[in-house]
Amino acid sequence: MDANRTTTHTTTDCDVLVVGAGPTGLTLATQLLARGVSTRIIDRDAGSSRLSRAIGIQARTMEVLDLMGILDRFLEVGHRVRGVQLHRGDRDLVGIDMAHNASPYGFMLHLPQHRTEALLRQRLTELGGEVEHGVELVSFSDEGDHVSVTLRDSSGRRHTVRTAYVAGCDGAHSTVRHLLGAPFVGHPHPFEWLLADTHVEWDGRPDLVHVFARTEGPPLLCVPITADLWRLSLPMPGTRGSNPPTLEEIQSLVDQRSPRRMLVRDPETLTSFRCQLRSTAAYRTGRVLLAGDAVHIHSPAGGQGMNTGMQDATNLAWKLALVATRRAPDRLLESYGLERGPVAAQVLAFTEGFVRFGTAPRSVRRSVRDALLPALRLPAAQRRLAGRMAQTSVAYPAGPLTRPGRVRGLPRPGERMPDLEVESAQGPTTLYAALRAGRHVLVDGTSTAQSTSASGTGEVGDVVDVVTAPLPHRAVALVRPDGYVAAVGTTLGSKEVREYLHTVVEPLPARERQHERV
Repeated sequence: MDANRTTTHTTTDCDVLVVGAGPTGLTLATQLLARGVSTRIIDRDAGSSRLSRAIGIQARTMEVLDLMGILDRFLEVGHRVRGVQLHRGDRDLVGIDMAHNASPYGFMLHLPQHRTEALLRQRLTELGGEVEHGVELVSFSDEGDHVSVTLRDSSGRRHTVRTAYVAGCDGAHSTVRHLLGAPFVGHPHPFEWLLADTHVEWDGRPDLVHVFARTEGPPLLCVPITADLWRLSLPMPGTRGSNPPTLEEIQSLVDQRSPRRMLVRDPETLTSFRCQLRSTAAYRTGRVLLAGDAVHIHSPAGGQGMNTGMQDATNLAWKLALVATRRAPDRLLESYGLERGPVAAQVLAFTEGFVRFGTAPRSVRRSVRDALLPALRLPAAQRRLAGRMAQTSVAYPAGPLTRPGRVRGLPRPGERMPDLEVESAQGPTTLYAALRAGRHVLVDGTSTAQSTSASGTGEVGDVVDVVTAPLPHRAVALVRPDGYVAAVGTTLGSKEVREYLHTVVEPLPARERQHERV
């Protein structure tokens, strides 16, 4: 498979076939459709599961939903959680206050995964898409200028489709990854996790995640789903064959691990699973790409998994859209894994640290660490912890798209750009609202006048929108469609902006440029 072949005019049934209709696949398909890319999304399951699975939507993912224009739908139904509180016995050791996460959304939004998927499917439908349930990918062959894919429907019939690209968003047991032969390197944790989504009678604050660490033995995590529905998460050493717990077993374990009286009743789900820590470097192999749990899995500690997958999809979507519509060279897709791979490694290390902290046996090292916990209350430590958990600290400083340059008072290239009040051709708006069109946005701080054209962007101006805002030092900032800074400069037609655009985007042929002007 040649990863550097350019897109040709081969006739295909769709530009992108998305395999898997979980949050990652739905995010990718929705963003592609919003950019006018012909997209199919299939899922071998007959329908959406009612199991809650992931429940935490972090601040950076809320910003992604804002970029998609649908955040209000989530805020309307989600439960806001202000932070995490670590307890040992009757002592409150330390907390993480999400108000320090450098986002307007200084909280975690808790919502069962099936409801998150329902809201994403609603947007998918509005854009003309539909999840094809009960359709399974059986095999594929990368032919260089397209991928030939064999599908099997719920009746067992097979048929072949041609697509420009395949995106495997089909989870930890990914068929796409298996067919690629990509190694999934890592190991299982020495724990099974018992989960109970249940009503609990106790005095715990429902706007906090409570972690009850113990001097000996594994902890108890109490995660509010709503004001009166909680997820009780209990890591268990050894193996039980993933047999679900009973309510009586959950109550007995809660009595052992919590210093507070907690009455567990009316469970909605009782499940168990073996936690794995695995990843692959094969984000892209020719015309086949992987995202979400298909490329990395880890423990549920810290509520990172679904968020990482949705942000994989957001990083990939704008690049895949430009390549599929022949506005960018195929090599742009190489930047996807080069940017997201290091992020996944950081997330795996972060979640592994949570598990080790909560399950480590008593030792001198642990005693010293506990003594240092008060230092985590300092503002700098709170900002670091909240930013890591919220994923607002994610950046691509060494990414292949990052251009050198710095303007004091602005984020550096590769860093997340915060939302700003800006002026567009249509009037006052916000930067994130301007990014909903799916294109790059050039924020012009050199003039207070309203800009209506992509001055300084030359032959690639059709993929850039221009807005004005009072930036520091009357600078300019080019912002990528996923909300990260592409380049900064001190003039509208700055060298850094021009070089980025002419590297990432291919100019339209002269005839098409003339048509665009007409």
